[in-house]
Amino acid sequence: VFFSSVTMIIGVPTGIKVFTWLYMLLNSRVNKSDPILWWIVSFIVLFTFGGVTGIVLSACVLDNVLHDTWFVVAHFHYVMS
Repeated sequence: VFFSSVTMIIGVPTGIKVFTWLYMLLNSRVNKSDPILWWIVSFIVLFTFGGVTGIVLSACVLDNVLHDTWFVVAHFHYVMS
């Protein structure tokens, strides 16, 4: 129960971090046609997917159901990307 709770709590500062990145990106003078913008947006999207799948796996019941499935493999790859 401890690790499940800690994993869920990690989502709060991580969500704040993602919204801070989006705020800085929208209020910066980045040219919308810059190629680096695609890299930044792609990173934020993949980081968010990895975080959401981690929150799903933090629930003990869902973790037991999804253990040894492709969902865990996908979560790992989202986190590592």
